[in-house]
Amino acid sequence: MSEIQVISGTRRAMKEMADGTLRVQIDIDPRFRAAFFAAFGQIDMPVAIAPLVADFERREPEAEKPKGGALAKLAGMWSNEQEFWNFSDSGNADEAAEWIREICLIESRAELDNSMVAKQNFEKFVRGPYMKYRSTRGLK
Repeated sequence: MSEIQVISGTRRAMKEMADGTLRVQIDIDPRFRAAFFAAFGQIDMPVAIAPLVADFERREPEAEKPKGGALAKLAGMWSNEQEFWNFSDSGNADEAAEWIREICLIESRAELDNSMVAKQNFEKFVRGPYMKYRSTRGLK
């Protein structure tokens, strides 16, 4: 017997085809994207549907993503500067941005403005050393 995969979604539209077949449009919650493609990746695959009333009663609103501020903007600007690439031993903007995320132990630059630890890491391991690097080269 195969394992049952449950993926929640919301019915958005339904219409009856000329032969009486019902065509149903369901929006799948992005959290289930990978599971959906793993379970239902083939066209014309048989599926079953059932209402998930309890799922909607439990659903909590998603937390708002923190927005980046001055430090996130600064990190973004520096990631695009050749001099910063030299300092961070990066070959391009993507590598420089990844270097900052690794050094500061973050997944997103926005965390620099919303996490005290990320901010401290940025100041200690990126901003301070980069300012010193620039001053030794006569750059402002």
